[in-house]
Amino acid sequence: MAADPLSAFVCPITDDVMSDPVIAADGLTYEREGIERWLEQHDTSPRTGAVLPNKLLIANVTFRQAIE
Repeated sequence: MAADPLSAFVCPITDDVMSDPVIAADGLTYEREGIERWLEQHDTSPRTGAVLPNKLLIANVTFRQAIE
């Protein structure tokens, strides 16, 4: 059975298909709202647990275009 093609676009925090994907300092992509909430209380990556060097978020335009 083939994997759902949208599964690559599911945010690991919200478990929903991303509509505003951003890249965090860990190099991974998250839904903006989900990672912003996470970063309010954490200095670590929600996927790896590693301390993030910063809390900058960069729009992942490639993901957004692929999702649309």
